[in-house]
Parts: sequence; structure tokens; C-alpha cells
Amino acid sequence: MGPYQAVRQGLALVPEERRKEGVLVTESVTTNLTVSSLGAFTRPFSFLNTKAERNKAKEVIERLGVKTPSEFALVEHLSGGNQQKIAIGKWLIADAQVYIFDEPTKGVDVGAKKDIFLLIQELAKRGKAIIYASSELAEIIGVTNRVYVMYDGQIVKELKTTDTNEEELLYFSTGGN
Repeated sequence: MGPYQAVRQGLALVPEERRKEGVLVTESVTTNLTVSSLGAFTRPFSFLNTKAERNKAKEVIERLGVKTPSEFALVEHLSGGNQQKIAIGKWLIADAQVYIFDEPTKGVDVGAKKDIFLLIQELAKRGKAIIYASSELAEIIGVTNRVYVMYDGQIVKELKTTDTNEEELLYFSTGGN
């Protein structure tokens, strides 16, 4: 399945390397937020409804607390945490059903981390599936219900988060049996 089909099937990826894979750094906040949902801002045989696109961008900027001078600002001028919020926000507009977060808090400040965790909790409460990949064991314990520990490219253990701790996760992730 290619990216186009994945998006149409309701899959969203928030990649570890947001500046290379998650956002279009030389484009505006609005463009980044709506790029995965352009069909929602056009009518059949029509041009892009830029007013609707801007209004939706403003709504998401406010909802996520993105610190930006305007919806026209280039993403490259935002902080890492705000870039990450934009990378997540585009999938909120697309109304994805499954969110894959790969190291979503890498390179973001404590405030942005908190915002990202709250957003993930909100998505889960709305019935969205969350796959959270991280090397930060405390984060894994804090945001998951179930953990699949991998070693050497293979799942080696499934654990209920309430029944495990960081030491056990580290044990299995380093090859312990």
C-alpha cells in the first residue's frame, strides 16, 4: 500500500524526522495543515477554496496552541514543538482513524511534550487507534495501555502497561528472555 492509499484508508504517520518527512518546511502553516485533505477544500470542477482552507487552519492552530505569527508563516520559522503540532494537526483535519507516532517528542520542549501527550489522550478518547513508537521508556509507560517490546526487528514480548515497569521493558528490549 502506498501513501495515497494509506491516507484514504485512514492511516496517519507522524514521523520521527518531522523536518524531512512530516512537514513541508518551506510552505505555510495553512498549506501544511491542509495538504492531506485538499479534497475537503474544493468543489467538483472547482478551484481550491482558500478561505475555507485558512479558516480550518486557524481553527487547528488555536486548538493545538500553535505559536505562530499567522497561518501564512513558513513552517521553517516555527520551533520544533510547533512544527510537530503542525505535523499532527494535518491528520486531525484528515480525520485519520489510526495514528502512528514515531518518536513524536524528539527535539521538543517540555511544554510541547505535554501538549502532544494531551492530544494523544484526546484522540484515544475519541476512539482513534494509536501506535506509539519510542525509545523513551517513561513515555511508553505514561501513554500506553499495552506495550510490544521489540528486539532485533522482532516483537519479543507483549505487556500490559499497568503490570510492567521501565526495567522490564529495558530487559526485553536488550535481548532478555
